[in-house]
Amino acid sequence: MKKSIGILLVVLLSLTLTLTVMAVELTNCTVTAETVSGAPGETVTVEIQIADNPGFTNFAIALDYDREHLTLKSIETEDGNAPYLCGSNASINKTWDEEEKEYGFVVSASADPVKGNGTLFAVTFEIAADFVGEAQVTPMVQYIRNNEALFSVFEEIDAEATSGAILSALEGDVNGDGIIEYDDVMLAYKAFLGEAELTPEQMAAVDANGNGTVEETEYQAIYQIYIGG
Repeated sequence: MKKSIGILLVVLLSLTLTLTVMAVELTNCTVTAETVSGAPGETVTVEIQIADNPGFTNFAIALDYDREHLTLKSIETEDGNAPYLCGSNASINKTWDEEEKEYGFVVSASADPVKGNGTLFAVTFEIAADFVGEAQVTPMVQYIRNNEALFSVFEEIDAEATSGAILSALEGDVNGDGIIEYDDVMLAYKAFLGEAELTPEQMAAVDANGNGTVEETEYQAIYQIYIGG
């Protein structure tokens, strides 16, 4: 009898430890909209990414954004012919309305858990032709679930959403005053020398190749715009 009780206690302890480990694994997940740069009137694509992914089978994510300065053009669930992490069963509704607001909305379902970190889906926006500044893009997680979790048909995954932004700037207008002038050339030159640190909006105006640094060809290009060359 004592032996049976001992075995039962061991089983219960193992089960408790398993559930505890699972609870730890299903936390700290983040869903993030990346920050990208573009010029007024351009079309840009923002990737919605997941990190610390414990493995999901279902999710529903809406996308809020600055409707005054951004127009939602499309939602992509594939990169070429290869699906993003949302899988091939994802459905899209970019005209989902709530309180007279249009959202991008993606729902995904998979038979097997999708593991790993990366891009869930991507959203393409058109920047208003007269907009210079920062426009927010915010993922709103309705749910992320794992239907293979122990003792549960749909185990909720606790996910934190992080906003991104679209930085819109006129090429060469480093100081953001709407014109290309000598001050813009000098600010870009100082950033190239490491004597000035640019804000994200200022970098969007000068960093043509998007590598995060100001190169000689980039500040020279602003000089050519300034002199009308």
